[in-house]
Amino acid sequence: NALGYGGSDGNVYDIYFQDDGSRTPRYAPFSANTGFYYVRYSERTLYFFTQLIRQGDTIIQSGSHQGALTAVMNEHVMYRGLRIRVYNARTTDYFPGGFHYHQSGNKTFMKQLFQRMNIQEQNNIKNNNNLVNPYLFHMSWTENHINKKKFFQQMGQWYVHDQCTTDITSTTTPQQCCLKEPQFICHYRDKPSK
Repeated sequence: NALGYGGSDGNVYDIYFQDDGSRTPRYAPFSANTGFYYVRYSERTLYFFTQLIRQGDTIIQSGSHQGALTAVMNEHVMYRGLRIRVYNARTTDYFPGGFHYHQSGNKTFMKQLFQRMNIQEQNNIKNNNNLVNPYLFHMSWTENHINKKKFFQQMGQWYVHDQCTTDITSTTTPQQCCLKEPQFICHYRDKPSK
């Protein structure tokens, strides 16, 4: 349960976000990433998303649903009492993403992540407090889905049959799409690799 992270704040926040990692004015002041977030159903969140859905023109013009969400969220936090929590990418390892993967300063984090993945693959899942222990990994800071797939293949974390990324029908089942073993393909020399 993602809400279990962060202590006993289970009923305090309306929305929990992954940290984008970027500290640019575009996503200020919260730096919330829209690749992963958890929303608690309430009148506040219902109204918030009703307002966000009406920002389609802003999303199309800016090319970013994250930018539109940030603008609406800032207003709702200030004037409507919306309560949000962003898990800080620099101080927690629960929800890592592209910030961790693409920043050369995060080599230690990625090495620990690969060590944890190797331990889990060997079914030797002992709690090692010296290694990062993420809940999920979102490949943000990546230009498009083609590159995201390549980065996950390079990490040895791509579990989807190729035909399921292009030819999905209404009768396609998860069993037809999910790989038992991940695809590992090294695409880049300068990116973290398993």
